[in-house]
Amino acid sequence: MKKPILLFLAFLISAGAFAQTEYGPSTGQQNHNLFSDSGRNAGFGIKGGVNFATLRGSDKEVLGNFKGLTTFHAGVYTQFSLGNTFSIQPEALYSRKGIERNDSTFRFDYLEVPILAVFNITETVSVHFGPQVGVLMSAKEEDTEVSIEPLNTFAYGVAAGAEARLSIFRLGARYNLGLEDLRKENNQGQKISQDLKHGVFQVYLGVGF
Repeated sequence: MKKPILLFLAFLISAGAFAQTEYGPSTGQQNHNLFSDSGRNAGFGIKGGVNFATLRGSDKEVLGNFKGLTTFHAGVYTQFSLGNTFSIQPEALYSRKGIERNDSTFRFDYLEVPILAVFNITETVSVHFGPQVGVLMSAKEEDTEVSIEPLNTFAYGVAAGAEARLSIFRLGARYNLGLEDLRKENNQGQKISQDLKHGVFQVYLGVGF
């Protein structure tokens, strides 16, 4: 699972560069924009920001008293214009989630790939919505690596948010709703069904090219 996502990350970078060259805004030279006369929705870039992560679900009381974890995400995106008001934006992000509980910090590091539909409300403001998948890379309690064997390593969910653009900069906010249960087994290796899922509110800054 890790290798295909890493390959997709390389694809995002190369495809974004291609989109910027082939589908970018007109500069007075010939512009081979296949989908629309406006290339302002096309390109690629880097982004990063803050995660306000927590766990949700009907079984969260089994954790006792806990609070969410403020952490980070970072990665790349590319955008393919399908018209003046609509585009598709795949991303590849390294995203840390977790909680604080009993004076310990639990961290879960994911490589995630959202595939977002982008709708422009105005020239500079857009809303985003779409599915995302990912893979759990590692888990830690404090600074100690713990086994990910009892955890669901394949992640999936939906993401929605809004973004404002100013020149090459993008400022946005998004909520990621995880749909997979955090655990698939108990500590004895027995299959369990436990309603504990990630929920992450993100604020980010991006730079587009």
